Amino acid sequence: MAFGLSGSTDKSEMIGSDATVAYLDGYLGYALDYNITAKAPCVKVLGQYKGVCKDMLLGGFDSNQLHTAVRENGINIITYRRTLISADPGDQEYRTEGWSYVVWAVGRLNHNKEPMFHDIYPKWNLKLELNRKEHSSDCFAFTRSKESFRETWEAGEIFDRTIRTFTATLGPSGGRRGYQGITGMTTTGLVWYINGLLAPEIWLRRGLTYSFKIHGGNNPHSAEHYHPFIITDEAHGGFDMLSEEVQQKVRVLAGVEFTRRGQPKPTAAKNDLFGNNSQPGILKLSVVAGPLCISKHNDKDRRLDDDYPTFKKFNRSLLYTCEEGDAAILKVTPNTTWPDVVYYNSFTHPNMGWKIHVVDSYARTSSGAFMGLHAGTLLLTFCVTLLLPLVLHSA
Repeated sequence: MAFGLSGSTDKSEMIGSDATVAYLDGYLGYALDYNITAKAPCVKVLGQYKGVCKDMLLGGFDSNQLHTAVRENGINIITYRRTLISADPGDQEYRTEGWSYVVWAVGRLNHNKEPMFHDIYPKWNLKLELNRKEHSSDCFAFTRSKESFRETWEAGEIFDRTIRTFTATLGPSGGRRGYQGITGMTTTGLVWYINGLLAPEIWLRRGLTYSFKIHGGNNPHSAEHYHPFIITDEAHGGFDMLSEEVQQKVRVLAGVEFTRRGQPKPTAAKNDLFGNNSQPGILKLSVVAGPLCISKHNDKDRRLDDDYPTFKKFNRSLLYTCEEGDAAILKVTPNTTWPDVVYYNSFTHPNMGWKIHVVDSYARTSSGAFMGLHAGTLLLTFCVTLLLPLVLHSA
């Protein structure tokens, strides 16, 4: 849960707020000091950190002192202390006279224990008065929702041997019935829409060349809307946010150009051919983003995303806009060095894409559905067919 002072003096505003992110991890409790400068995970924009960032990354320090952390009757209770006037210039003052607007939200942490797109937050402005002269009790009891579990939307799939071109745009994650429910991962709020589908699984065949038309936003000054397209062997993405040590463990298959010193370098290159690099250490790739094309909520509360029974109905409610300019083109040719499963994602933000299945050939099952076959699968089938009569004969 996040709680803190609003970024505005006359309303509850997340942008500019001084917040604490508190959570339990096993038996350990945390109450970490954050500043929120954009509705995005903490990213480096032209050398400066923007988004939901720890104060320490912004040149400040953690002003919070954890007091207690316990879980009782299914409720996490965390208390912490902080001076009313902090020496950190990034911290706001807790006033003891008059009202102060505050913000709060409840959401999930990602695999790096960083806050992601929150699920619950208030629908109205919220004020807090410290050191009130007259006693007042306006707290209310915690309750549990009786709403039954809602099934996730049908997962999107692109399994068509005739498709050679894919269009990648941005759109909302669709709440717990959308990206979170389909992939089981947290989300930043925006995800890739491939050929109009929300983060679908894609099947590619080795030896064929495919083109991705990228519309992820080409303004590196934006913390929210700059998403170069990458393909790696790691599920989460956000390659630019990783430490150098972690980056070295990730195999980048397409979408990043490395400098002579081995640093990832985003560029706006187009029409580059990727996928024939068998040695990750000598990759010569480029980050491609393209003009921003995005689907947005059309004056509707995103907290109501779960009310849509299907993705098709949800998608029809969105307003689609697209900047002028040609798409950035990323061409890939999967080969035998590619793993059977890789992932498309954003270079800057984690958890925006999903799986790419790399197969050697397509086949039709007895039910009429298509399936991808790998070289190992074909070899195993051949061996079983050959050896089975020998086993039966010896028995």
